[in-house]
Amino acid sequence: MTALTLTHTATAGTLLDGAERSGRTSEILHATGWRWSARLTNWYVPRSRDRAPSRHLIARTVQLLEEAGFTVAVEIDEAPHAANDVDDRAAATAAADASRVEPQTVAHRVVMLETQQRKISRAIAGYRDHLGREFPPAAGDQLIRLKDELAHVDEDLAHWTRVRAQQVADGAALTLSHDDVARGDLVEYRGEWFPVLRVNAKSVSVPGGAGGSWAETVPYHQISGHRPKQV
Repeated sequence: MTALTLTHTATAGTLLDGAERSGRTSEILHATGWRWSARLTNWYVPRSRDRAPSRHLIARTVQLLEEAGFTVAVEIDEAPHAANDVDDRAAATAAADASRVEPQTVAHRVVMLETQQRKISRAIAGYRDHLGREFPPAAGDQLIRLKDELAHVDEDLAHWTRVRAQQVADGAALTLSHDDVARGDLVEYRGEWFPVLRVNAKSVSVPGGAGGSWAETVPYHQISGHRPKQV
């Protein structure tokens, strides 16, 4: 039987040594969330560095590989990096991104990640849709996959939330809500200024572009400038 070694450290993340890029292991590893690294020339779990090991994913991977005829040695070092080092690296990365990514792009990314986070969490817990159909809680391989996806989304959301906070602190981004804007105010959207026709819970309505007679909806996080109505 082929011997494989599955390791996890805070520095390197979760890795699998001894498995070929293609062959019998490929389908198993792809299905459980692993990816091949041409640079490392082995398999790895995306975004597993500086994180606690995913016990569910590791156990399921070992089970499937052993059922396929492999022997798997598991070596897990749960000792984390110093918390201050991790926090310092995260803050430095967020500051760098804050200086080079458009504030509206960052704000939109945060909103999309929050939506994705809620969707995955709902799928894990089970839910009833608007038609009354029941979807049971996730289990087995689906649960492992969803938890892995949720961990990635949580990590991305934490990062871009830090970037957003940095941009707000630097004065490069606005944080507006329906309490801050009134009908008749001017808002900047995509480089142009528009009068506010209506204030909604999550957006404002402005005249459509190019002289259109319709109203266009602009989410608050996409507003790049605000001028109160002159009395």
